[in-house]
Amino acid sequence: GKVRYIGSSSYSGSRIVEAQWTSRERRLERFVTEQPPYSILVRGIEEDVLPTVRRHGMGTLTYSPLAGGWLSGRYRKDSTSGPASAARPAARFDLTSLANQRKLDAVEQLALLAEKAGLTLIELAVAFVIAHPGVTSAIIGPRTREQLEAFLPGADVTLSADVLDRIDEIVAPGVTVNPADNSYGDFELRAGQRRR
Repeated sequence: GKVRYIGSSSYSGSRIVEAQWTSRERRLERFVTEQPPYSILVRGIEEDVLPTVRRHGMGTLTYSPLAGGWLSGRYRKDSTSGPASAARPAARFDLTSLANQRKLDAVEQLALLAEKAGLTLIELAVAFVIAHPGVTSAIIGPRTREQLEAFLPGADVTLSADVLDRIDEIVAPGVTVNPADNSYGDFELRAGQRRR
């Protein structure tokens, strides 16, 4: 096969700029898409990645609109359910951690908002992601037909300004509720990269 287009995945805004510059300087094909995680609970890309991608005329193919299952309804305050797999990182799924307790609080508020809007939590989550003007498409990962059928109606939902404003009150723009959910940036904050 022949590769016609290339893209990056989970790059920070600065890495996207560097990749674009390198491609131009070396007369190479450039990345035309970025694939970051994005959901109501993982909004860090709104601050830097989405504006950078738009400035460089790239597409954004976001993944994990349900935040690893947190917005599926599986993880609720009254639920005894834990991660489906022991392979899931504890930092992201340990229900006793403060960061994940904040996610549970947000999920409870979002579930009420979805119900009030006549939507499922999944439909609210998918509609939110694709509503952002910087998002080209959302990658979903259903494993069963039932899961696929739960995702699809969200693609046809247009959220009102009131619902979007309420989401912004629950999780502020540019905020990732649990920083462990970001798939980039950690290496930039390690001790060797800091001034002191």
